[in-house]
Amino acid sequence: MRILILVPLLAAFAFLELFIGGARLLYTLPAVGCIALAALLSCLPSLKTSQRGNLPALIISLLFAGYIGVRNRFSEVEYIGRTQLFILLGCLLIYLLFTLVLTKPVDRRRFFLFLGVLALLQMIPALIQFTQMNQWMPLSWAQRLDAPSWRASGFFICPNHFSGFIEVMVLLAASHTIWGRTTIFFRMLSGYAALLLLVGVAISGSRGGYLSLTVGFIVLITLSFTASVRIKKKQLLLSILIAMGTSALLFAGIYSLLFLNQNLSDRVAQINDPENCRLLLWSSAIQQFHLSPIWGTGGFSYLYYGRLFRDVTIQNDPIHVHNDYLQVLSEYGVAGFTLLLILLLTHLAAGVSAFRKLSASSLIRSQDLHSDRLALNIGCLSAVVDYLVHSFVDFNMQLPLNAFMMAVVLASLANPGAPSEAISIWRIDDTFRSLLRYCIPLLALAAMIYGLPMIRGEYLAERARVALRDNHQLEALNWARQGTSSIHDNPELYYYQGEAALELLQIDKNTQKETNLLKRETVDSFTLGLKVFPYDSRLSVSLAQALATVGNYDQAIDQIDYAKRIDPNSGYVLAYSGGINSMFGYFAEAKIDFEEAMKLGGAGALIARKGLNEIEKKKKIESAVPQPSP
Repeated sequence: MRILILVPLLAAFAFLELFIGGARLLYTLPAVGCIALAALLSCLPSLKTSQRGNLPALIISLLFAGYIGVRNRFSEVEYIGRTQLFILLGCLLIYLLFTLVLTKPVDRRRFFLFLGVLALLQMIPALIQFTQMNQWMPLSWAQRLDAPSWRASGFFICPNHFSGFIEVMVLLAASHTIWGRTTIFFRMLSGYAALLLLVGVAISGSRGGYLSLTVGFIVLITLSFTASVRIKKKQLLLSILIAMGTSALLFAGIYSLLFLNQNLSDRVAQINDPENCRLLLWSSAIQQFHLSPIWGTGGFSYLYYGRLFRDVTIQNDPIHVHNDYLQVLSEYGVAGFTLLLILLLTHLAAGVSAFRKLSASSLIRSQDLHSDRLALNIGCLSAVVDYLVHSFVDFNMQLPLNAFMMAVVLASLANPGAPSEAISIWRIDDTFRSLLRYCIPLLALAAMIYGLPMIRGEYLAERARVALRDNHQLEALNWARQGTSSIHDNPELYYYQGEAALELLQIDKNTQKETNLLKRETVDSFTLGLKVFPYDSRLSVSLAQALATVGNYDQAIDQIDYAKRIDPNSGYVLAYSGGINSMFGYFAEAKIDFEEAMKLGGAGALIARKGLNEIEKKKKIESAVPQPSP
């Protein structure tokens, strides 16, 4: 019966693999729906509750999830915290399932084998991206946002997320190669898979991935040698030889790729980069933290506080902190950060305790050792340490796929599982686990009722975004209108509706009646969007443009001044301020804005340069017109 639970779980992971790891809420929601379906099936009477789950790990996980969930819903801007909320719900459901229900070694083997196959499939687009250096994406509507680069990202839109997923699978495959209780043939396949996936980490160009995988691999080898010493001597030599052989192959692959390829060797040389922009992003997060040290500023609030506190040298939109710890600290305060640290330490302690038991020499004669529990335990401990390091420089836990995978890893540490549950004397904590197991379907039902209705709005917003990107303004407007006619809490729908109407206004093919309707629609759309998300400088700039287009200079300037207050060091905002002044003939003011935007650089500098050129052209035209004689 457990296979019935695994099927929707595997479907959720396959869906996220294909759809950019769930980087948009549109893709997160169906995956959480599949996970919730699996959780509903866990109430089948034939399934038993595992009593092996580490109780402190279970309790701290519930406390952490409870605090983050409540704080998230009390965020000042509810909409932008939704993705984090559903990542949390998905993680909690997966964690409880693998801690209380899917605890047999065969369950974990099937799951991680499936993830391994998905990881290998990721290598196909990754190798194309690396060799062609064209950022090709398998899904046409999912485009990478970084500058043209040789870095591979697979189905993901971020190479760092690709590396974050692949490196965990490298460690699990390497651990299975050393400690797997299958045939030599399948262990060799695991070794080859680890080598191939190691290539994926290398071509991702993720410096954080290089560093964290190195640390994770050191942990894996250390644990492997420790287990070899603790287990019978006759197995010591074989394990050491396998470990050394695997190490040699892995390091040979690293050397050949990282040092023989110029792009990769340059990335390695940049690992210790004191001028890395991440340091400036971290500084913004610390300033945000001081606004509300205890409870934090709310779910994903760095999206707008990162803009408010951005350094002048950061002109790309600072969406994430690039440090999971600081993101939790700034958005959920000392309370959330403390719970996170306790959660990590508790699970590491549980994993180490399980390692001691699984590597005890007395177990070598036990039939239970033929399960892959030791291999999984060593792989999961290495994976957690890997992510502890990687989370200092990236934001893998903000991506649903990687966060869900780590939920399974932590659950495997909290409950190493066994082929069968031992019969023991009843204890009060057994009742707690049983009650908790029957709460899983209730949580799943709540997640489905709350989340599934949101899919329509996210779908319409995504269709509008893609149509607008492809210059199909009327199509984009129609998609957005369908959404805003019944959905009033999604600022993305209002943004794309206003943008599509604004671009249609600039096409001189509208009747006077259509022009008047579009003018009203573009102003109203951005205004309503700002009511939902009042700290979005992007919406504020667009509203200023709309007001200027309809001829309302004073309100347009007021709106652009508001954008400057909430995003004071943005060259993009300054460039559009100059554009509005230029539109109304205030060339001196426009020139000041354009020159400031040029100093800041980035995309705003390109817009400002065009604006300055337009001013020069207008001045030349004016000077060429003969002046009337007095």
